[in-house]
Amino acid sequence: MIFLLLIVLAFLLLQIQDELMRPQPLEVVAADCPGCGAEVDLDWMVCPHCLQRLRETCPSCDAHKMISHVYCPGCGRGAAS
Repeated sequence: MIFLLLIVLAFLLLQIQDELMRPQPLEVVAADCPGCGAEVDLDWMVCPHCLQRLRETCPSCDAHKMISHVYCPGCGRGAAS
């Protein structure tokens, strides 16, 4: 019985160690406007300082993508596709 308890405990410790060692994604919430250099939120469509377009809608899947991205993160289609 103690042996079974030790096995379960070892399994739980390995799971906890695996979760702690897994790299956490970095959350980026702001960027610089390519037009004026002001800090803008990544979900804004237009810079409120200079009215530079920041995002556009993909014609294939209607996902929003940054103007500077060549490929759509929603469907992977390129700008020239």
